[in-house]
Amino acid sequence: MTLSSLFFTARRWGFSSKRRASSNRAFLASLGIAVGVTALIVVMGVMGGLQNSYISSILEISSFHIRIETPNDNVVPQGDAGQTSDVDRILSRVRSLPGVVSAIPFKECQVLAVGPTGDPVSLTLRAMPKNTQELDQELVKALGLSNTDQFPRPNELAIGKEAALQLGAMEGEGSDVELMGVAQTQDEGVTTFSSQLTVGKEFSSGYYDFDSGMAFVSAPLPVGLERAFAATPTVIGIKLKNRFDDASMAEQIRQLLPNTGYALTTWREYNRGFFGALRTEKTVMLLLISLIFLVVAINVYHSLRRTIAMKQTDIATLKAVGASNRAIRGIFAQEGFSIGILGALLGSVLGVAVTRNLNSILGWMSAVAGTVSNILASLGLTNAGFYDLFSLQGYYLEKIPVDISVGEIAFIACLAIASTAISAILASRRVSDAVPFEVLRNE
Repeated sequence: MTLSSLFFTARRWGFSSKRRASSNRAFLASLGIAVGVTALIVVMGVMGGLQNSYISSILEISSFHIRIETPNDNVVPQGDAGQTSDVDRILSRVRSLPGVVSAIPFKECQVLAVGPTGDPVSLTLRAMPKNTQELDQELVKALGLSNTDQFPRPNELAIGKEAALQLGAMEGEGSDVELMGVAQTQDEGVTTFSSQLTVGKEFSSGYYDFDSGMAFVSAPLPVGLERAFAATPTVIGIKLKNRFDDASMAEQIRQLLPNTGYALTTWREYNRGFFGALRTEKTVMLLLISLIFLVVAINVYHSLRRTIAMKQTDIATLKAVGASNRAIRGIFAQEGFSIGILGALLGSVLGVAVTRNLNSILGWMSAVAGTVSNILASLGLTNAGFYDLFSLQGYYLEKIPVDISVGEIAFIACLAIASTAISAILASRRVSDAVPFEVLRNE
C-alpha cells in the first residue's frame, strides 16, 4: 500500500463522519487523553511552584549554595572587621571569584524566646554582620525586607512574623523578648545565658519554618549573648550566579582553603534528604496521575481489537489485493497515534491556560460559590459562607505558586501519545488472524 492510501484508509475507518460509532470512539478517547494531560500539567505546575518556592527560600536564607564551616575561633562575625586573618583572607578570595555573588560570615545557635504572651518559642538565632543588606541583598529580599534599611540593627532582634505573633512582640511597638539558653565551653563547661532585646524588624519569607522559628541579631553581640555563640563555629555562606555550578565552584573554593579544619558543603549535599523527598513526591504524583493514560490506553486497545474483528472481511480484501500485514497494522497504529496527538495537543493547550490563570480561575469560582451561598442564605436554605470554596485562609499562602517547564509539558505530551500508540500497535497484531481464503470463503 502507498502512504496516501494508508492514510486514506485509516481516516475512513477511524474518523469518518459516516461511521459515527468509530468517530465517537476516537473523539472520546482523545478527550480522555486531553483530560489526563490537562490534569497532569496543572498538578505538576502547582507542585513545581510549591517546591521551587521552598527550595528558593531554603537556599537564599538557610543553606546558601556553598557553605564553609571554619574552625571554632570564638569570634562572632562583625563584617569586614573583627574577623580572624584566615576568615578575612578566605572571604576576600572567595568574593573575587567569577561566578560568586556574595560571601557572608555568620554564626548560629538555638535559643528559647519568651515575649509578652509568656509562651516560650524555640528559635534558631543567627548572628550576622551589621551591613548584611549590602553583603547579601538576595537574603534580605528573600526575607521580604528592603535592602535600603540596615539589617540587622544593633541591639535589636529581627524576627519572623509568625514567631512574633506567638510571642506577642510586634515591630514598632517596643516589645521586648528575652532570649535564654544553655551553652558549653571548654573553660566554663555548661553555662546558661540570658539577654533581653527589643523587636526591631519583622520579616516574612513566605516559608513557615523560617517565619516561625528564625531570628537575627547583629554583631557586636548584645550583652548576655556572647556565651550563646562561644562554642559555635563561624560559617561562610556563599551564593553563586548559577547554583547548578556548585560542583565546579566548590573545587575552585576548596583550593583557597587551608589544608585542615575547614569543611565545605554544597547545597545538594546539605539538603539531600529534603530535596530527595520533594523529588520522590513529584515522581509518585506523576505516576499516579499517569494511570489516566493507562485506562485510556486499555480502552483504545480493546476498542481497536473489536474494530479489527468487525473488519475481518475488509482486512482480508486488502490482503487479497496485495496489502501486507505490516501495512494493515499501520492503518490501526495511525489511529492510535492520531488519538494520542489530538488529545495531547488539546490537553497541553488547556493545561497551560489553566495553570497560568489558576489563581484567577479559583478566585472566579470562589466568587460564584459566594454568590450562590448568598442566594441560598437569602432564601433561608443555608448559612452564608457555606460555599466558601478554595479559600487560602487555612494555608500559609497568599496565592498558589505555579511553575512548569517546557520540558515537563513535552514529556507529559509524549507520554500521552506513547500510551495510545503502544496500545494501538499491540491491538493491530490481530490483523494476522485474517486469512483471505478462509474469510472470503465464509462470505
